[in-house]
Amino acid sequence: MQKVLLLTIGMFALGFDAYVIAGLLPDIGKTFSLSDSQTGLAVSAFTLCYALAAPIFATLLAEKPARKVLVLALAIFSVANAASALSFNFYTLLISRAVAGIGAGLYSPLAASSASSFVSEQKRGRALGMILGGMSIGTIIGVPIGLMVAEHFAWQGTLWLVTVI
Repeated sequence: MQKVLLLTIGMFALGFDAYVIAGLLPDIGKTFSLSDSQTGLAVSAFTLCYALAAPIFATLLAEKPARKVLVLALAIFSVANAASALSFNFYTLLISRAVAGIGAGLYSPLAASSASSFVSEQKRGRALGMILGGMSIGTIIGVPIGLMVAEHFAWQGTLWLVTVI
């Protein structure tokens, strides 16, 4: 179950990152002098790449060792979040959000399949529930925490927190 717990923490980070950006949009808009509709593209870039990457990469990397792909996916996700925090213009932010979405889309389906393979058949439902719960908890707890962090350390501080997780 320790491996499932580690996957759950990764899913927590994905849920946190996917939803906290919406709350950070006003601050991002101020930073880059953009309208709300323009800054909303940061959410769309992440979500679109997440949605496209999940089925594409799950198919392309099906034969690769799960552990290496999971580590690669989290590395891509983390580096992209750091790049988002360091963005010097909005286009850099959009690209880094898209890459973070690719990392998340690569991680999520593989985490689900790996979680079920790490446990006995009787515990597969529990393992899947844990990792999906991790994503939900990232949304429920991570978003308010991320917004509190942004109050003290700007929106970039929240993205650094996601990077650390």
